[in-house]
Amino acid sequence: MNETREQRAKPVPMAAVVDQWKETELSKSRNKYEKLNEKIVSWEDKKRKKAKRKLHRTERSVEKTKLKATQRFRDENERIEIIVASARAHAYESRMKEELKVKEKANLMRTTGRKPSACL
Repeated sequence: MNETREQRAKPVPMAAVVDQWKETELSKSRNKYEKLNEKIVSWEDKKRKKAKRKLHRTERSVEKTKLKATQRFRDENERIEIIVASARAHAYESRMKEELKVKEKANLMRTTGRKPSACL
């Protein structure tokens, strides 16, 4: 019995206890930082996805704005073309009327024998 008591009572070497404690603490620390790193990675993924969604929204918004601006440009050009066509037609009519007046006046002068008052 004495031997069994002595075996039980034998102190565990201090180095072994310290090594075991060290390994336990290191394991706790590693686990803690692994969990923290997982949270960081999760946060990073969440933020990157959010930024990507915002970029796509902005790009779609820009595309819509660009399409609207292009359509306004086309509408404005169409309106300008209509106005220009009307102005050209009016100018042509005015020119034809003026030329007709001059020709009629010239014919009248020929028939009456009068000379134009402002002739070079």
